[in-house]
Amino acid sequence: MEEELLLNLEPFDKAISNAPIIFFVPRIRKTNYDVKNDIISKFKEIIYNLKKNTSIVFNIPLGIGGNAEIISLIEHLSGFIVGTDIFYYYNPLDKIKTKEIIIGSYQQINDTYFSDTMNLIFKSERQELKIVSIPSSELLYTMNIVNRYSNMTSINEITKLNRQKEIRSEIFQNNIQSIYFDEIVNGLFDLRILTLSLINSSALGYIINGTIRSIEGFVKNLVEEIRIQLKEREIKASRTKVTIFWTIDNNEIRGDKTIMRESLKLKLRDYIAEVETQDIENFLPSMITNIIIACSSEDYKKILSKIDRNHHHNSKIILVSANTFFNTTEI
Repeated sequence: MEEELLLNLEPFDKAISNAPIIFFVPRIRKTNYDVKNDIISKFKEIIYNLKKNTSIVFNIPLGIGGNAEIISLIEHLSGFIVGTDIFYYYNPLDKIKTKEIIIGSYQQINDTYFSDTMNLIFKSERQELKIVSIPSSELLYTMNIVNRYSNMTSINEITKLNRQKEIRSEIFQNNIQSIYFDEIVNGLFDLRILTLSLINSSALGYIINGTIRSIEGFVKNLVEEIRIQLKEREIKASRTKVTIFWTIDNNEIRGDKTIMRESLKLKLRDYIAEVETQDIENFLPSMITNIIIACSSEDYKKILSKIDRNHHHNSKIILVSANTFFNTTEI
C-alpha cells in the first residue's frame, strides 16, 4: 500500500502571517451575551499575526453595525489601516441556499485575486458572487435571516393552535410543508447575535425576540406532544424508553443544535426516566415501548429505513417527527 502524503503543518502564527486570504470560521459554543466576547477573543489571535496586504473574510454573523467594531479592533491592535493595508470582507455563512452570494467589502478597489478565489469556491454551487458595501451586506443578511425564520416559526405557532389530527392533516394537504426542529434551530445563533445589536423595544427587536422564544419553546411543545401520545395510547411512562435521533456536525460553526438537543433530553427526563440520544446505526429497540424522536427529515428517513429492515415485532415502536405537525407513526 502506498504511503499517504501528509500535509506539512505550520505553527499558527506562521500560517496566519503567510496566508493571502484568511477566512475567520471559528466554532462558537457560547450563547447570549458571552458569544460576542468569545468571537472577539478568538479573532484577536489572528490580528496579532497579520501581515500587510492580507485579505480577511469574516464568516460569523455580527448583527447591524458589528463590523465597524471589528474593523476598529483590527486597526487598533495591528496598526494597519483597513481598506489600505488590510482588506476586509464580511460573508456570514449559513444554511440558506440562495442564487447570489452577497459579500460585504470595506474597500472601494476591486481585489481581483480575492474575487477569483471566491468565484472558484462557489463555482460548484452555481451561485453568483455579488460585492456590496459592509452596511448593505449587514442589512441584506438581516432581512434574509429575519424573513426566513420568523416565517417558519409563525407557521409552527399557528399550527399549534389546534392539536386535532384531522385539522393538522387538512393543513398539511394544503401544501404547508413540515418544518423540522433541525431547520429552525439553524437560525438561533444568528437571531441572538442580531438582538445584541438592536434596541429590544424596537419593532424589529420584538419580531426577533418573538422568533427566538418560538424556537426555544419548540422543546416544550415537543415534550407535551410526547405526553399526549402516552396518555392517548394508555402507555405508562415507567414502561417507556425515548430515543432522540438528531444528526449534528460537531465541527460546524454554531453550537445551538447540541445545546437544544441536551435541553430536550433533560426536559423529557422530567417525565420519562429512560431518555437517550443515539446514533441511528447503533439503535436497537428495547422490549418496552420505544418512542423515537426524529429531529430532522434526514434522520426520519434513515430511522424509518433501518426499522423496516430490522424491526423486532415483539417490541412497540412509536416514531414521532419533531416538526410542524408532529407526525406520528406506530410501527
